[in-house]
Amino acid sequence: MRILYISDSYRPSRSACANRACVLAEALLDAGHDVRVLASSDSLIDADSDYKAPDYVTFFQTFPLKEKTLKNRLKNNFGGLVESFKMAKSMGSFDIVICTTPPLLIAIAAMKVAKRLNARFVLDVRDIWPDVAYEMGAFTPRSLYGKFFERVARNAYRMADFVVSVSPGKVEKLRKCVSANCADRVLLVPNGIDESFIGLDSDERVIERFALDGGRKTCVYIGNVGLAQGLDSLLAIAENRRDVRFLIFGTGADRAKLEAKAEREGLENVEFCGVIGPSEVKSVLENAAASYIPLVSSRLSDSIPTKLYEALACGCPVVLAAAGDSVRILEESGLGAAVAPERQECLLRVFSKVIDSDWSDAQRGRARSYVAENHLRQQFAKTFVDAIETLDERAPVAY
Repeated sequence: MRILYISDSYRPSRSACANRACVLAEALLDAGHDVRVLASSDSLIDADSDYKAPDYVTFFQTFPLKEKTLKNRLKNNFGGLVESFKMAKSMGSFDIVICTTPPLLIAIAAMKVAKRLNARFVLDVRDIWPDVAYEMGAFTPRSLYGKFFERVARNAYRMADFVVSVSPGKVEKLRKCVSANCADRVLLVPNGIDESFIGLDSDERVIERFALDGGRKTCVYIGNVGLAQGLDSLLAIAENRRDVRFLIFGTGADRAKLEAKAEREGLENVEFCGVIGPSEVKSVLENAAASYIPLVSSRLSDSIPTKLYEALACGCPVVLAAAGDSVRILEESGLGAAVAPERQECLLRVFSKVIDSDWSDAQRGRARSYVAENHLRQQFAKTFVDAIETLDERAPVAY
């Protein structure tokens, strides 16, 4: 089959969207399908100067989302809608159009392409919009944004031959969004850990660079420093545990604000270390005393941060400020402790329990094995391919 895969982000970006889209597209390629990937130029923002895209990948131009303000997001998302549709029209005919969201607006382009070509449409939902915006308190269902995104989402669910999502909680929600007799159109394809990450070697230079072999315990945060993470809570812990080093890796909308707050409060044990690559991430996690993984609200109960899989795959104990699906995974791994993000009075106690515990090599090894055996992204991708290959056997959705 000839398949068009539309994604906001793709490699060389290392975002969660890019990682997922790349693994799913490569699984389809490995299965012998003719796949063309259409991705945003944002994927190239931090690319090496000598980067050369694979023949099957095309990038459409849109407003660069370097600073994630509301105005910039809207310019980026609406630009992506227009440019991806324009580019797709020049790429020929396809049997299937797959779209990874968010951003939700890109699904409009994918639907228009599928309808124009009379192709099957598959919607991959990493975060359910606009629900996730409600859960973070960004806007309300009665707002203009809420009404607009609700309409786009309903149209996408109605048109999709398959709706795919990343966690049991999200699948349960999405099954309520489609017709009762179409619940089998909603499939679980989790993120998990990339097998290439497991195979990376530790880098001694990284250990030396961040002084991870010193006598002082180190807690690390690795990921986006944005609205959904609620990293103010980490600074509150750091204020009470000045005997622990806190290294924050990554960038995002809240980084400048957090840096200013840490300086204002004299938190000399907090360091902002910038963006690091996958091999550096693995080296840091393998040598840290704990990894802090927060979500801003328990209402994000169906979200599973991909950084949770990475920490456990490295045998790094986890302090998880979350509720729901991610807590279940941590409990099954046996390497860390969780608390609801709203229970600030308990957070310091849970943190101290994790960072002060003497985790054995056996406990760390069991967590590594648990992730490798049960949460391998490439294995989940095969489920995705199997579902795509059954589309010929299913009656098409009436638009």
